Amino acid sequence: MSKIDKLSIQGVRSFGPFERQNIAFFTPLTLIVGYNGSGKTTIIECLKYATTGELPPNSKGGAFIHDPKLAGEREVLAQVKLRYHVPPSTSYVVTRSLQLSVKKAARSQKTLEGTLHSNCDGEKVSVSSKEANLNRLVSDTLGVSAAILDAVIFCHQEESFWPMSEPAALKKRFDEIFEAMKYTKAIENLKVLRKKQGEALTKLKTKEVDDKKDKDRGAECQARLLQLQQEIQDLNVQQLELKRQMDEADQEAKRRHEAAASFGAIVLELKNQTNQLELRQMSLEESKNRMDEELQESDEWLHNALEQHEERVGRYAQDLEENKSQYKEYKDSLDASRQELSEKLAEQGRHQSDKANYERQLEARVGLVQQAARLHSIRGFDGDLDDQKVQIFYDRIQKLLADKAHELDRLHVENASEIDNQTTAISELEARKSRYFQNREFAKRKIAACEKSIADLQRKWTTIEVDEGAKAILDSDAKDLEQRFQQASHELQNSDLDRKLQEEEAHQQQLEGESSRLSRELVESTRLVEDRAQLEVRKEELAEKNRRLTTLKSTWDQKLSTLVGEAWDPTTIDRQYTQGRQAKEQALGEASRERDDVVQQRKTIQMNLASIKEKGKKRDAEVARCKNAVLNALRSLKSDVELGVDALPEETERLEEDILAQKNDISLITEMGKYYRKCKKILDEKNKCELCERPFTNPSEKSRLETKMRLALDKYVKEELQQDLATNEQILDQLRAARPQRETYMRLLSEKKEADKELHEAQNREASTLGRLEEMDDIVRAKQEEVQEFESMRKIVDNISQTQKGIVEAETQVDRMTSQQQSSGTVRSTQEITAQQNECGEQLKAAKTKISQLTHDRQRMRDTVSSLSVERIELRHKLSHTVQQLERKKEYQDQIQAQKGDIAEQKQVIQEADKDLASVDPEISKAYAIRDDVLQKGREREKKVANEREGLAGSMSELKRTDDDIRDYLNRGGPSNLKFNEQAIRALEKTINRIDDDMNGLAAQTNKLKDDMANSDGKRKNIVENLNHRKASRDVGRLEKTIAELQSRRAHEDYDRLKAEAEELQSEYHLKNAERSTIAGQMKSKDNELSNQLKEWNTQYEYAAQRYRETHIKVETTKAAIEDLGRYSTALNNAIMQYHAMKMEEVNRIAAELWQSTYQGTDIDTILIRSDSEATGGRSSYNYRVCMVKQDTEMDMRGRCSAGQKVLASIIIRLALAESFGIGCGLIALDEPTTNLDSDNIKSLAQSLHSIIKARRTQSNFQLIVITHDEEFLRHMRCSEFCDDFWRVSRDEKQKSRIDRESIATIV
Repeated sequence: MSKIDKLSIQGVRSFGPFERQNIAFFTPLTLIVGYNGSGKTTIIECLKYATTGELPPNSKGGAFIHDPKLAGEREVLAQVKLRYHVPPSTSYVVTRSLQLSVKKAARSQKTLEGTLHSNCDGEKVSVSSKEANLNRLVSDTLGVSAAILDAVIFCHQEESFWPMSEPAALKKRFDEIFEAMKYTKAIENLKVLRKKQGEALTKLKTKEVDDKKDKDRGAECQARLLQLQQEIQDLNVQQLELKRQMDEADQEAKRRHEAAASFGAIVLELKNQTNQLELRQMSLEESKNRMDEELQESDEWLHNALEQHEERVGRYAQDLEENKSQYKEYKDSLDASRQELSEKLAEQGRHQSDKANYERQLEARVGLVQQAARLHSIRGFDGDLDDQKVQIFYDRIQKLLADKAHELDRLHVENASEIDNQTTAISELEARKSRYFQNREFAKRKIAACEKSIADLQRKWTTIEVDEGAKAILDSDAKDLEQRFQQASHELQNSDLDRKLQEEEAHQQQLEGESSRLSRELVESTRLVEDRAQLEVRKEELAEKNRRLTTLKSTWDQKLSTLVGEAWDPTTIDRQYTQGRQAKEQALGEASRERDDVVQQRKTIQMNLASIKEKGKKRDAEVARCKNAVLNALRSLKSDVELGVDALPEETERLEEDILAQKNDISLITEMGKYYRKCKKILDEKNKCELCERPFTNPSEKSRLETKMRLALDKYVKEELQQDLATNEQILDQLRAARPQRETYMRLLSEKKEADKELHEAQNREASTLGRLEEMDDIVRAKQEEVQEFESMRKIVDNISQTQKGIVEAETQVDRMTSQQQSSGTVRSTQEITAQQNECGEQLKAAKTKISQLTHDRQRMRDTVSSLSVERIELRHKLSHTVQQLERKKEYQDQIQAQKGDIAEQKQVIQEADKDLASVDPEISKAYAIRDDVLQKGREREKKVANEREGLAGSMSELKRTDDDIRDYLNRGGPSNLKFNEQAIRALEKTINRIDDDMNGLAAQTNKLKDDMANSDGKRKNIVENLNHRKASRDVGRLEKTIAELQSRRAHEDYDRLKAEAEELQSEYHLKNAERSTIAGQMKSKDNELSNQLKEWNTQYEYAAQRYRETHIKVETTKAAIEDLGRYSTALNNAIMQYHAMKMEEVNRIAAELWQSTYQGTDIDTILIRSDSEATGGRSSYNYRVCMVKQDTEMDMRGRCSAGQKVLASIIIRLALAESFGIGCGLIALDEPTTNLDSDNIKSLAQSLHSIIKARRTQSNFQLIVITHDEEFLRHMRCSEFCDDFWRVSRDEKQKSRIDRESIATIV
């Protein structure tokens, strides 16, 4: 029996994110009162979200959370907390949190972790949404299903008419309430389980048949196993007997083979000796043929002659090898001398080339000096020039070059200073321009903010439906109502009806006879009185409408004349207003299209400007990159001197010349080093000079030569020069690699001026388009204000038009009723009929009628006074509310005017900023022009001095290279090197001729030795062949003697006999073996069959009997389970249908009672919910419809009832469902229950709710929550009997919803 205690709201819809609002719920009644839009329904939404986790309808995209824009934040956190109690001593607090983030134009809603805290007798437990299903836990602890919470207890106002929805939606709702899906799934699961059991039974029956077959086959397999084991034992006995016989035959055959083998060795030896004899005879014949002559000397003599021949041939070979070695030495020496001669000849050519180059360099130096003197206007160097004059010229040109460098540095400093001054002025102007532009942009943003604020205020102003006309009408109505109330009270006091009734009753007996005759005339007179009364009412209504129309015209005449023209008429105001609004909307559309065209043009210009700026950035970056690349390459050449980009070609050319000179130096160093090392080797080995071949007898002379050669070798260090050459080549590669960057740099500098001009033009076009766009914005804004002004008058125009139509209809009714009374003729009055009462006894009935009429008039007048009193109170409330609304409307209007004043001020700021920007642009352009002029003139002066310096540097470089070549030739000892090389060539030619003569003599001696060696080989061969022939003859005689001895033994016959006996025994062995193999094959076949049978028994039939028994048991138990599932499914279905019928009967009974006690009309006797059962797929399903009963006739209520009946029926059905299904949670919330209800039904509903509360107030957990703005409805409910306070929901000064507790006495 749970009940809710307290709710906390923060950051939901209009409830602010920084202040938490709390509301407590009372028993048995909680009242929540507030005007429309104050946030009352949000409380129901929060209750529903806290208990079910479901967001309200149409709240996707973060609509349920407070808007971050209103809070001024990029992220808003929303939280809802609900505390409820569950008897006997457990309290729960459920917390749900949401997060809404705004990123650019996108919104992101995120559900944060929720928690459920419980406190049971001091034991606290906390469960998060990550650990469990929070929605299920909350509904379980509340004791009511989620469907009841959603559709009945906390039903949203937009979904409160669900009982009148279409059949499919209604069926879905009731199925959720009855939890039909849960029970239906249970029945379906039972059916599925029964079906599965049936399928399993079919499989088990099939398996039972198979297991029975396996059981029978297992018995047969077991019998076959025993038979095979016996047959294998019998065959094994036969096999063992044959094995014994085979072993005996095999042993006897082995003995025969051994005896035959001994005779076979003799036969084989005889055959081998015969074969050797044939071979020896063939060898004897061949050796005889190879001999040149057959020698008669003894073998000993032949062996001695052979040994002496070997010694002589060895001596010849030794002499031949010595000659070959000597010849090779001569040849190597000759090749070395010739190679050295070739090198010396090449060196001689180089020395001669160096000498010729030296002479040319001398002539070129003189020419260069004279040419440079003429070029740079240096006097005194026209004739012959010696080394001294060349050095003087070199010093003078160096001095001129230094002077030009100092002058160039001075120009650099002066130009940089002037450019810095101009750049500073430009920066100051740009800063002013940026400041003006920022002021202008700030003013534009402020205008946009003001316009947004005006739009919000205009929207709020438009939402206030009341105006001065409405207030005037209410004042007029209040005044008229006060007059009517005073008049009715006065009439009631002055009518003296009690006295008249007493008089009429005193004369009643006198009027009995007259009443019968005058009854018809009295009835007619009474009817005409009613018609006159209706006519008077219609005339009063017509006058009231005319007064209202006059008030509206006087209030809004000036404004409507401004909008639709001076001659506006109430009958045509609607058409005139529509035409005027359409014209304004058309003008607004045209202005918007023109503005959109300008916007598109500005976007195109901005894209072009962005493209130009991007290209400029890329170009500047490329210029900087190329400049840095060139300067880095130049710094690698000269790190101590800051060179410009223009110096790259000159430095590259100079470095190429230096590298060429270094290569020449390295080539000369290599040859000189070889020569000095050779000279030192000759000096050390032979103690003589390489050039003159003179030996050194004086040690001091030798020491001087060694010192001179050591110094020369130390001077020419090739490794250092090669390292310098490699460094210079690397630097040259860097300079060459920087050439494309320099070309790119020069090209981009030439393009920059045109690009800057294009950028300036694009910026001017963008500024011009921006001005046009701002003008169009002002025009569109003015047009929008005109359209908004028309929209603000929409309700006024509709009110005037409807009032005029009501006047026309009222005039028509007055004319019709007047003509009807005039056509009915003249009838006597009631006084005339009373005067004739003594004349006619029938007038008694007329007297009684008059008494009744007087009684009715008295009651009517009293009711009129009471009704007018109630109306006066209500009208005072309306008037007070209207005054408040008008005050708010005036505040909005004042705020709008203030915002418009701010906009005008900001526009003035923009105009001043535009004026300042227009004045500063020419100054900036002038400053840029001055800077460019200074830059150009400075560059021209620098270029002139740089050209002069480069000319001097070029002349100096050429002269230095030539002078360095001359000095290098002399320093290397060019003339002496040439002389030494000629002497070395002559010495090498003599050495080559001597070696050539020695090689010719050695070749003749070697040829003679080769001839002697060739003749000695033939003699040796003949001796060897004679010795071989004699040895072969002796071997043939020995073999013939051995063969004769073997033939005499006759071993061949014994060998054949023993071999035949052994083969016979072997044949017997093979026969026995074949018979044994047959038996073994049979045994193996039967053994394989036994193994297969045993394997089949082990795998298939060993447990066949047990499996058959188990399967048979499963078949019988499955049959029993299927029968039980069928009975359980039927019982569950019947229970569900019985529960459904019982609940529907209970709901219909409660709904009928509530309808009959609430509804005041006579067209519907009662309502009920019909649930039509239909069978679908073997199960029962229900279709629901709400019906109304009228005179025992049942009809569908959907589509046949009014809006008020629809509201009342929905509320009653929800109350009935709550009472029937909400036993565990006696809670229901009614949101605006009086919507679309007339006053009688509102009063009746209030009385019914009063009765319900009174009947159930004893229930400890009964809680009724009523949310309404109708305080009269609360007075009809007599709420003060059930609660002392109520909750008022309102908006604070920041338009945030707040909840305040007030006394019930303020509204009852």
